[in-house]
Amino acid sequence: MRKLQADIESNMKQEPVRVRALGGTEHLFWLLDRNRAIHFALVAEIDRVFEPSVWHAALLALQQRHPLLSTRIVADSDAVPAFFRDPDARIPLRVVESARASWQVETAREMNTPFDWSTAPLVRATLLQGDDGSTLILAAHHSVLDGMGGAYVMEDLLSALAGGSLMSLPLVQPLECLLRAQMATATVPGAIAPAPEPKVFRAASGARAEVAALALSAQLTRAVVERSRIERTTVHGALAAAVHEAGRRLSRVWRERPVRTVSPIDVRRTVGGMGQANGVYITQTVTVDDRARGAPFWDAAREIKGLLAPAQTHASVVQETKALDAFMSSNPSVEDAAGFLSHMLAFDLLLSNLGREPVASAYEGFALKALWGPIVSSGFADDQVVGVCTHGGVLRLTQASYTAMPGLLDEVSAVLSEAVAA
Repeated sequence: MRKLQADIESNMKQEPVRVRALGGTEHLFWLLDRNRAIHFALVAEIDRVFEPSVWHAALLALQQRHPLLSTRIVADSDAVPAFFRDPDARIPLRVVESARASWQVETAREMNTPFDWSTAPLVRATLLQGDDGSTLILAAHHSVLDGMGGAYVMEDLLSALAGGSLMSLPLVQPLECLLRAQMATATVPGAIAPAPEPKVFRAASGARAEVAALALSAQLTRAVVERSRIERTTVHGALAAAVHEAGRRLSRVWRERPVRTVSPIDVRRTVGGMGQANGVYITQTVTVDDRARGAPFWDAAREIKGLLAPAQTHASVVQETKALDAFMSSNPSVEDAAGFLSHMLAFDLLLSNLGREPVASAYEGFALKALWGPIVSSGFADDQVVGVCTHGGVLRLTQASYTAMPGLLDEVSAVLSEAVAA
């Protein structure tokens, strides 16, 4: 591992170089992050302890594999942003020996620490060392990675940690470049109707994120999966319905008006030919649930699945990408981007789901015990962000918020237990 690190370092003495312009979604996330920090984190727990030097070497190998993990963002005189690669940049690793604080507390600290987008790299790591295991928090600026991209990067990192060799990958291209031919003939969707009320952003300074986590039992996880199949819906649909019902039980505001939920949709399989690309390849779809507290659960879960289905088609991805490309080609300001988020999307809940087993469990010499996240914020003052990942047959939930709804995850678990038993 030391020889690998020395070889890599000897080949990286180069000047920073322009890589490419930011794509539409990358550009939008850059602007939104300048309004309020929206970076995200994933958390991996493994059953072995390694010296920090081994982690540093694995992180360095990861940067050699993925070009964007050594970049910063530079805006030219026209404010058009581009990635510039700094080969001498190293992913910083903060090590917490004999960690006493929970990973939730340390992750909240990461969420409260914005990235400097003008300094490479746009990724950082925190390592919590225990007596017989380790927890790694990987945080990333949202212009270089989305949640699934972060999961694929985490798997590469764990493979390198196990002594595996990582081959360098070609530079990932923006989504609109991959769809350029289809976008030429696609029609742009009609104007999006604004939300009934714009959302208020959290304070520019002083607001502090809170992070909570809950793992369902393997038995309840199986029951949710099996009952969702029987009810002709998806686990994501069931989870959305459960969060909506839980929120209505806990919040008067959620009981008095429809709940707006945004679900990031990974388009890698929809577009095809992308494999485990590590960039930003998502579209975002808002669903509105105006049901009353205690409404039939599985009806709500089926409706949410039906509302999301059209957005998952190839034609819809092309249309949405073309519309975003047209908006971003006007070179909007930070205020323009924030206004779009506040007036058009204006969601109460961000439900981000990594799906089932996004990362391998077994590695040479150790195992991944748990994967948590994505843990992220939209910038709104009162949004609730629920990250979902099913790993090792256990569905894990995280909650990130700057105005947390206390007890939300416990209530979600209770709603799901009631739903599968009914």
